[in-house]
Amino acid sequence: MLAILRWTVGLAAAWLLTASAASPAREALDRQAADLFAGPILRFEIRLARPEVQKLRREPRTYVPATVLVAGQTFTNVGIHLKGAAGSTRGIDDKPALTLNFDKFNPDQTCLGLEKFHLNNSVQDESYLNEIVGSELYRRAGLPTARATHAWVTLNGRDLGLYVLKEGYDRLFLKRNFPAGKAELGNLYDGGFLQDITEELKRDVGKGPEDRQDLQALVKAADTPVEQRQARLEAVLEVDRFLTFLSGQILTDDWDGYARNRNNYRLYFGPPTGRAVFIPHGMDQLFTETGSSIEPGWGGMLAQQVLEVPQFRDRYRQRLASVLTNHFTPAVITNQLQNVIGRLRFAHQGRPAEEWAQLEPVLKDRQRRILRRIANVERQLGLTPSASPATEIPALSDWEPRPREGRSQLEIKDWKPEQPALHLTALSSRTVASFRTSVWLEAGEYTFSGHARCQGVKGGTGAGLRISGQQRNAGLSGDRDWSVVTFHFRVDEDRDVELVAELEADRGEAWFEVNSLKVTRK
Repeated sequence: MLAILRWTVGLAAAWLLTASAASPAREALDRQAADLFAGPILRFEIRLARPEVQKLRREPRTYVPATVLVAGQTFTNVGIHLKGAAGSTRGIDDKPALTLNFDKFNPDQTCLGLEKFHLNNSVQDESYLNEIVGSELYRRAGLPTARATHAWVTLNGRDLGLYVLKEGYDRLFLKRNFPAGKAELGNLYDGGFLQDITEELKRDVGKGPEDRQDLQALVKAADTPVEQRQARLEAVLEVDRFLTFLSGQILTDDWDGYARNRNNYRLYFGPPTGRAVFIPHGMDQLFTETGSSIEPGWGGMLAQQVLEVPQFRDRYRQRLASVLTNHFTPAVITNQLQNVIGRLRFAHQGRPAEEWAQLEPVLKDRQRRILRRIANVERQLGLTPSASPATEIPALSDWEPRPREGRSQLEIKDWKPEQPALHLTALSSRTVASFRTSVWLEAGEYTFSGHARCQGVKGGTGAGLRISGQQRNAGLSGDRDWSVVTFHFRVDEDRDVELVAELEADRGEAWFEVNSLKVTRK
């Protein structure tokens, strides 16, 4: 802990020395960028000439000139191209993810303190929160990472809606985050798509060695016999920062990052030490499994080799606990999300009401998932829980019809005014049909219950409740007025549980009152 404290203090001191020596022009840019990421959500109006639109249809990754209007300013000759990997790529006529490079065709042009940034369509993160939560976590823990905020975007007058604006990894980012005095910038490598450090990574920025000696030295050190590996790696790798990098990926369940999938990262070798620093990138797919292991299958070669060293493995767990208890607590996350959600709520004023009605429950669900992740990692580390947010079981919603066998009719309709019910009708013999939804539950014993009624139900096990993967006893059959139906079950580990409201019959119909369906913990 003392070594980590000294390193943090040293990093802060180096930043302050550089900031104090920065030119007035640099200081002005830094203030503009800080205002962008902390201030209100801005609208970016992008204008493309017809030939440039046609070119992006043919060659989406090729820069074309554009005009950008934002905050009362007009920027011309802005380089723009489409971005995104397999899951997030959308065409120029859809909701494309975009890279904007303001000095591509107009040297030294900046916009709001940045030379380059990305507008991510967030199609793989319906909450629009993951990049912002992930970025702030790493930055609080002392690892330089691109900042993120939100933006509204229009393209040639077409309203594309909400985006995530993310700072670019360019020379300005390096100068701000890796103080080097008068020294030249080192090499910044792009990890590309599913590429490990053993492959020929693309160099984005820098004036370091072009023969990739820095990468080769890192690979060679990682391949050293384990009893000699600690000293060799410490000579070429910022080990504490790498352990912070791994901790952030684990805390956020970043399954698509370098640690587990050799993806979505940058790698910088810069002065004065020349040692490697890993930087996370593409953090849109976080918190998928809130109960995932803190020691998963490590996909990245360097993650494997570092954690084979007993001293590094111990330091990893210590660093994970330190980042969790100091930078990723329920209080920190709640305060951060209150600010972000408040800005989003304010920015939606004047927008169609259904947009906020759709987004707000997703935001609340993402907050619950993050708090559950915190509680789960605390348990895995054997720490005293800082809070028990996971005991809150949200109201059940998002019921999806799921016909299975035979012919059925499934609908959600009011059985009384403003009293919706899941309505299932068996139209043939041996019909099995259900409505389903999922809820995240801690390990423990639970009861799934609700009010149900049926009419003319014959054959099969009738109408009842259960969870996916388990069988239930016979339920309601014949003609039954509203009755309480229950299903008791146990969860052996924290996980998502699929709830099932089901009718199994040769004929007849059943209703489950939506507002009465709930899960309670014993």
